[in-house]
Amino acid sequence: MTPITEILNPAHVRLGLEAPDEAGAVDAVLALLEGDRRVLDFFRLSESVKTRSAGGIVEHGCGICIAHGRTESISSLVMAAGRFPQGVPAREGEVLMKLIFVAGIPAAFSSEYLRTVGAIARICRDRHQLERLLAAKTASQFVDLLGVGEAKL
Repeated sequence: MTPITEILNPAHVRLGLEAPDEAGAVDAVLALLEGDRRVLDFFRLSESVKTRSAGGIVEHGCGICIAHGRTESISSLVMAAGRFPQGVPAREGEVLMKLIFVAGIPAAFSSEYLRTVGAIARICRDRHQLERLLAAKTASQFVDLLGVGEAKL
């Protein structure tokens, strides 16, 4: 299985994003994947992500969203992440989403995607690891923290 640190490139992580709502936040994070060599058709990837409802995960008062799209417009599993320090209102509730992940999944990578998303969810359920992600100073540190958390699972 491919580790998170090989799927999520620090160039596709932004730590100080703002958005008016969850849809805008997903769009901002999705835009980070435009131009990635693994993305063969960004428009098709974008449409695939936008047609799926991304459920939120609430952990320790922080909302986390993992949006995804299943499409053949990518050559391998891709992911981007954004941190929204002020939070973004969730579609279905009062919780502010502070971490948004967007993934593109080719059909052949379904099990790998599920393993990766499960790892991110378990990492964020750990209060200390979540606090570290929310405090990371750089994109590289953010990705490294996910890698360390994944290794502990």
